[in-house]
Amino acid sequence: MYENIKINTILLNGISSIGYHGPNILLVLIIFFITFPRMIISVAIPITIIPLVYVYIVLWQMISHLLNVIIKNTLKAPRPDSKHEEFKSINPCLRNYLTIHRHYGMPSGHAQSVCSQLVFIALFFNNPILTILAACQTIITLWQRYYDKRHSIKQLLVGSIIGIGMGYIFYKIATSLKS
Repeated sequence: MYENIKINTILLNGISSIGYHGPNILLVLIIFFITFPRMIISVAIPITIIPLVYVYIVLWQMISHLLNVIIKNTLKAPRPDSKHEEFKSINPCLRNYLTIHRHYGMPSGHAQSVCSQLVFIALFFNNPILTILAACQTIITLWQRYYDKRHSIKQLLVGSIIGIGMGYIFYKIATSLKS
């Protein structure tokens, strides 16, 4: 009995860790398959523009993160695991603007990142197996953020919607580079 609980705990912690690192895992997947396009069947654009695509990937991630920080610092919505007394004393200012957002939950930055990356992977690489893998990673990440009480369903939904939009915009930008 005790061993089953220990195995379940280890399994949940492992899945939770995979979910927590979901944005990084999907980003590495994107960079890997842009670098080695022959590993997959088809790509939406010619890979002759690789150096420029890397620059756009970095900019895409930075802009997406900055957008998340701005929204979180504007809405100041607490995370489900926030202590109300502590939360009232938190105020964004110039000195802490890029770090204070960690206390806020709306929208979920993890949901925004993985959904953005999922949309890009699905559209850019046009590969069902890669898309299914990215979708599984996205689901695990969303589950982890809810399971660990870092975000509410509403925070995850809003982050996902923003992420879908960011992924589509980046895909359109990346595919406009082919001319």
